[in-house]
Amino acid sequence: MQTALGIDGLANARDLGGLERTDGSRTPTGVFMRAETLDRVTDAGWDRLRAHGLGTIVDLRRPSERTASVPRDIAVRHVDLDGNERHFWESREKDAQWGTPLYYLDHVGELPHRLTGALEAIARAPTGGILFHCGAGWDRTGLLAAVLLKAAGVTEDAATRDYLSSFANAVAMAELHSRSFDVAERLSVLDRFGHTPESAFRDMYRRLDLDAWLSSYVDGDTARAITTWRGAIASAPDSHREPG
Repeated sequence: MQTALGIDGLANARDLGGLERTDGSRTPTGVFMRAETLDRVTDAGWDRLRAHGLGTIVDLRRPSERTASVPRDIAVRHVDLDGNERHFWESREKDAQWGTPLYYLDHVGELPHRLTGALEAIARAPTGGILFHCGAGWDRTGLLAAVLLKAAGVTEDAATRDYLSSFANAVAMAELHSRSFDVAERLSVLDRFGHTPESAFRDMYRRLDLDAWLSSYVDGDTARAITTWRGAIASAPDSHREPG
């Protein structure tokens, strides 16, 4: 079972540990955590994250979104996962695919340097658990989470449940952060493309050929760090690729 973090000041935070892998094992806790913006995390919340093993924050937001909300004793790595490539984003902003998994595969295929930057930041981070986040902890965070889960050989069912947790947390997020997270719009966009949140994520996850992508775009040390979750697990059980 996935580990709920229960952090004061976060409503969409969870550890990616406890998820079923295709070999019957589960992902380890304390390696990767995901969340929304950290601006409301209290001192008690930070203490709880430290106790959970947090060592590094990977902030996936654009430079204009960044805030100085992380205590100085916790390492921070900034990675603009979206980027500003207008040739990619213009149409996806127009039809609102940006708020759904419908853009994920195009992003990793057409803007590989963006994901590469995030994976390199993870691979080279200091010892300790890593929490990655964006604004809602839903879209950019969802993309990176899907990649990390696929790298660990997490089953489609378990990865999908993790993605859908953000929908379940939407009301609590809206109350905590005093803003809408556009659930109705997300559902409407997915419906226009013939999908539900579940079917859109499952389709993307099934078609994500991560072994081929890693072989093409990252070095061997980074690939090894990602597929072993920084040494916490063996390579994905269904993978036959040797990194490097």
